[in-house]
Amino acid sequence: MKIAIMGYAGSGKTYLSEYISTKKSIPTLHLDTIKYDLDWKPVDDDTALRQVSEFMQKGSWIIEGNYEKMLQSERLEAADQIIFVLLPPLTCLFRAIKRTKNRQAEGYKNDMNLFFIRFVLFGCRTKARRQHYAEIIEKYKDKTVVLKSQKQIDKFMESV
Repeated sequence: MKIAIMGYAGSGKTYLSEYISTKKSIPTLHLDTIKYDLDWKPVDDDTALRQVSEFMQKGSWIIEGNYEKMLQSERLEAADQIIFVLLPPLTCLFRAIKRTKNRQAEGYKNDMNLFFIRFVLFGCRTKARRQHYAEIIEKYKDKTVVLKSQKQIDKFMESV
C-alpha cells in the first residue's frame, strides 16, 4: 500500500502517518525531516529529491508532507490512497506548539517563531494553496479521504 498524507501545518499529518505505519507495518517518510536539518536549515534539493525518489521505490510506503517540488505529482499518482488533514487554524496552532516541544526533545532547534505562527494560521491556507488542494482532491477523488475534524480523524483511525 502506498499512502500520501498532505494538509495544513500542525494538522496531525505526522501523528496520523505514524499511527498507520505502526498498524500496517508500512515504512514512513516525513518530508520535513529530509527537507530540513536539526537546525531547520534547508537541505540541498538534489539530496532531498534523491531520498524521496529512493523511498518511492519501496513496495509500500507512507509519505507525509506537502512540498510540491519534492515529487508531489509522482507521489500522488503512485499513491493508492491520498489523505488530506485540513483542521481549523487554532487547532493546528495548538498542535504545532505541542509538536515543537516534542521535536526539541529529539534534538531539533526551536522552530516556533512569529513567521511560523503566521504560516500555521494563514500562510498554509492561502487561496492558491486551497485551490491546489481542491484540484488534487477532484483529480484523485476515487482514492482521496479528506479529514476536517478530530472526530473524522478518530473514525478514520478506527478503520485502519
